[in-house]
Amino acid sequence: MSGLIRVRFKTIIEDYRPVNWPVKYPYWCVGKSFFYSTLVSYADGRDYIMANWPEACDLVIEAEVDSIEFDGRLPKPEWYKEATE
Repeated sequence: MSGLIRVRFKTIIEDYRPVNWPVKYPYWCVGKSFFYSTLVSYADGRDYIMANWPEACDLVIEAEVDSIEFDGRLPKPEWYKEATE
């Protein structure tokens, strides 16, 4: 996977799920405040985020990556299947 990024952004607090399903890349809700939820998602660009979370704001590219990585903070979601599986 080339051109892959990990993005942090804010979205509505009530329902932070993407408007399209299934999505291509994994995402996680990493925090909530009184006003918004903070999500982290892998993406192939800003357009991917806006297509799935049209109300997303304050997008920050955390990293440009070669592959999707999972760890204790961002574990592999049960619903996610890698393209290679």
